[in-house]
Amino acid sequence: MVVAWTLSVNPSDNYLECNGQVVDSTKYPKLYALMHNTPDYRGVFLRGLGSVTSNHYGTVTHTSSNLGELQGDAIRNITGTTPAAAEESGGSFSGVFYSNGLGSGTGEWSHTDHRIGFNASRVVPVAVENRPINKAVRYFIKAK
Repeated sequence: MVVAWTLSVNPSDNYLECNGQVVDSTKYPKLYALMHNTPDYRGVFLRGLGSVTSNHYGTVTHTSSNLGELQGDAIRNITGTTPAAAEESGGSFSGVFYSNGLGSGTGEWSHTDHRIGFNASRVVPVAVENRPINKAVRYFIKAK
């Protein structure tokens, strides 16, 4: 049994932190028979195996990876629109696209071009990592 623990002090000697540590075969023989190391759950989210949810567009299936496998991160698609000739139309941007000012034309063209910017934070919260809303916990496995 794995439990989420919200305190910095360990629950008791009957639990081992899920940090990949070696299981002592003499102290925890039953757990050692199942695994030689505790799972390493530091910095990962545990997710229930498979699920199906419905929304107002119809049924959308969300699935986890196979039991016990680590699934990589992903984000939802981010979209927006911009006119094909923004410099001529004055631009009508939406979603992640925006007008990023004017730049001077180069080469044979002597007109001024609009710069088109892309910024995901206009649509979704951003950070240096992908993550759901969360609170940090420590995971422990019952050893005795």
